[in-house]
Amino acid sequence: MSMLRLVQAEWSCGVTDINAAPKTVFLFRADTDADAATVTSPPGVPRFLVDYRRMCFRIRLLPCLYSVSLRQILIAMSLFAGGAVHASPAQAVPDTSPAAQQSTYDPFVAAVDLFASDREAPRLWVRGLDDVGRARSLLARFDAAPGHGLSPSRYNTEALRGMLEAYVSAPDFEGARAMEHAFSVAYLRYASDLVSGMIDPESLEVRVHIDPARADLDELLIRAARSGDVEALLDGLEPVNMRYRNLHAAVLRLMEQVRRGGWGEPVAPGGLGPGVVSSNVAKLRRRLMAMGDLAPEPDLSGVTDHADVAAYDERLMGAVAAFQQRHGLTADGIAGPATLRALNAPLGMRLAQAMLNLERLRWRQGRMHGRRIEVNQPDFRMTVYDDASAPVHDARVVIGQRERRLQTPEFNDSMSYIVLNPRWTVPKSIIRREFLPEMQKDATFFERNNMILLKGGKKVDPATVDWASLTPKTVSAYSVVQRPGKGNALGNVKFMFPNGYNVYLHDTPSKHLFASDSRAYSHGCVRVERPFALAWLLLSDQVDDPGTMIDETLASGKETNIPLERPIPITLLYLTSWVDEAGVLHFRDDVYKRDEILARALQANS
Repeated sequence: MSMLRLVQAEWSCGVTDINAAPKTVFLFRADTDADAATVTSPPGVPRFLVDYRRMCFRIRLLPCLYSVSLRQILIAMSLFAGGAVHASPAQAVPDTSPAAQQSTYDPFVAAVDLFASDREAPRLWVRGLDDVGRARSLLARFDAAPGHGLSPSRYNTEALRGMLEAYVSAPDFEGARAMEHAFSVAYLRYASDLVSGMIDPESLEVRVHIDPARADLDELLIRAARSGDVEALLDGLEPVNMRYRNLHAAVLRLMEQVRRGGWGEPVAPGGLGPGVVSSNVAKLRRRLMAMGDLAPEPDLSGVTDHADVAAYDERLMGAVAAFQQRHGLTADGIAGPATLRALNAPLGMRLAQAMLNLERLRWRQGRMHGRRIEVNQPDFRMTVYDDASAPVHDARVVIGQRERRLQTPEFNDSMSYIVLNPRWTVPKSIIRREFLPEMQKDATFFERNNMILLKGGKKVDPATVDWASLTPKTVSAYSVVQRPGKGNALGNVKFMFPNGYNVYLHDTPSKHLFASDSRAYSHGCVRVERPFALAWLLLSDQVDDPGTMIDETLASGKETNIPLERPIPITLLYLTSWVDEAGVLHFRDDVYKRDEILARALQANS
């Protein structure tokens, strides 16, 4: 049997099926220990190198199982976490000597070594002394990696280029073999980055809980071997999701604008407002034209006789409003302080922001299609999509506060039932931090808030409790439940997708908060504007008259669970830049500073 067929790898999804549920992918075992050791990877480490919890890559060499010790993996992790090494042409071939293999392990190198061990394995990149076109095409794709928010140095591009030029000058067998190995390892790393993302989201130590698709390394090498058209092969590596492709195209346009000199000088405050004629208005018009929010004008003399002076007319107000709308601001057409801050953001910052979100979209390949609910936290908005992936309903939302413990997490789940007239079981953290001081000050706290005090599951009269003697630690013996009805913190309906984070969507009595541009006020759950429109939409598949059913249930005053006959996938995501269905590029503030965390991780591994 060919050695190539002895690979036993369980890489889920990857190139062949990114829509399937993720599987376990890496399991490292020491020969002397029957129990698999698990280690939490540090922030920002590259995927496939240190994800011990879920990954399973086994290479069976007759007659035993090849294994790598945990210590060896930690050494490899520390080497890669230090950043990319810019090798010279002489350093282009990875050190695969036994001594090197004892201290580091790279699954890409292992996969290429196993592939090449098959005598029948064809050459992938150098198919003759004068046939290096495939290698040049791969190198050109690495050079274009910044368009995907990836760094060419991650693939040792300059070292590979040196190898290629040296081989072209003096072709030889050893040079061809070295190139095959180095180019194949770089190809796998690049493909894996496009399929799964460069960074493991779970390693960022923020509230991000996503298990991306995995790249099937064996399948990638077989595809390269069978492909006669290397350009088509490389095109096929790129995510097919239209949201990714549209943002990728926007990144390329922003890169071109950088090459052309940017958006022009920033706009200072003052001298701006409807009807005002000033040189500052002229600067505003020019910047909005450069950004694409204002259609190009031959000059600025249509209103005045001087090209450097212009009027703040209705056309300019419309352009300012368009800019505000795609930056999540109140679209009033007035260039106030918040608008000017967004307007004067450097082009380089916006380019980097868009690139970061390409990484986030790579994490979610296969999950952003078909019938689903999406909550984009920086946009403070929920969108419902139908089976054809067309938006059919949207609403503003309130998300968790900026404090780390109160932030709304990112994860995928499935909404399975709706609760009308919900009770609210108050989390212990809220009782300790917020309710206890109120209880100690106000004897009518429970009565005013329609709440029940419990201890050991039994109702307790609040008047019998010595509140002054309680501390945040001792108060944990008590539970608090708010009855259904007016003033309930969950409003009149909640939407359940049971999860380990105790997060769900719900109504709220604090409707005024939806009027704010920035809506990070909750304890982690997502408060939804117009919740009964969402309930009606979800129940319309299974109830002839959902409106009447909802009204009658609410009138009963009783907490009622309504299972969804067709549960709907829900995604709580974090995109600070995207292209909408109309082709408009949007940006939002980094409300939880997760862009900063991701940027540091990507930089450390580029």
